[in-house]
Amino acid sequence: MNTGEIIKYFRLARNMTQEQLAQDAEISFSTLRKYEANERNPKYEQLSKIADALGISVNLFMDFEIQSVSDLFSILFKMEGQADLEIATSKDLADLSEDALFLHFKNEYINHILSNYHASVESIQDMDAQYREKALSEIQNRLLDDNSSIHTDSPALSADSGKPALSLSSADQTWFELSSDCSDEEKEQMIKAAAFIKSCLRHSDK
Repeated sequence: MNTGEIIKYFRLARNMTQEQLAQDAEISFSTLRKYEANERNPKYEQLSKIADALGISVNLFMDFEIQSVSDLFSILFKMEGQADLEIATSKDLADLSEDALFLHFKNEYINHILSNYHASVESIQDMDAQYREKALSEIQNRLLDDNSSIHTDSPALSADSGKPALSLSSADQTWFELSSDCSDEEKEQMIKAAAFIKSCLRHSDK
């Protein structure tokens, strides 16, 4: 996704209008519209304000192109130093063959989330290609929306936490099928209709 698409995705995920986000981010409504339409590229200061208003990391807007060995290892070394990444080999093997190398985190929470991600990706492999791509994007965006600290406030792992928390429900999969051929405007109307129905359902329960 480009910058405008990222802003729009997380704005809609929070049921915010463009007017609300513009106000919270302290930027003009017309400027935000141009950002979402990808007609104008926001500077870092504006991206930081938008990220704060949406409650996401500003790193989501950073485009890291990995084209060289230097690009790759600059990221790996940061992960090694800041996220306890280990570049290891199987203890059962005496040699350090390339096939035996793997990446592993000392942090139990990160490994748990990666395991959930892998299981969730496996669970959508039988979907049609057009739906699978959208489902994968949704799974990845759910991870990008997790701002819990990997150092201080990682959620405790329960004994029965083996179920992939990122798996898509049947309702999620139905949404992808229904919206696959819709325009952005049609999707906006569908979301508004769903919000109205939700409000009616909850009001009828009282």
